[in-house]
Amino acid sequence: TYIGTEGTFGKKQQEELVKQVLTELGLKQVPTRDISNISHAPFPGEFCGESTLGGRKGDIIVRLWDHRVMPIECKVSNSYLNSVKRLNNDAAVKADSWRRDFGLRQIVPTAVLSGVYKLHHLLDAQDRGLTLFWAHDLKPLTEWIAKSKEAP
Repeated sequence: TYIGTEGTFGKKQQEELVKQVLTELGLKQVPTRDISNISHAPFPGEFCGESTLGGRKGDIIVRLWDHRVMPIECKVSNSYLNSVKRLNNDAAVKADSWRRDFGLRQIVPTAVLSGVYKLHHLLDAQDRGLTLFWAHDLKPLTEWIAKSKEAP
């Protein structure tokens, strides 16, 4: 089974689209940085572009209003074979690393996807702690982030 989107964004277009919806949601973009521990992340309600989080780079690093950190990987796959590399061998590996480095309660590893993916690759990535959203419909992403304002 294949799952995906018709017509894909380029990676840079996808990153810019995500940054745009984050800004529209009320988050403020701040300079990139090395984030060796949680205190070096952007402040709540802020995000930065490609930055090193622990030992691995993330495309966009969001500090949720509830103080958790949400690294977002933007992934474009033109074939289901390519999806293994992009999703499972890159983004899911980063998710494992970030969760190990920063803890399950502090980090929300996320990928925004466009293109073609095999269903079992998506399920594997989710099983490894990666939260998935589709680039063609970012409303679920923004709704999820907005709910972090409501957290106790």
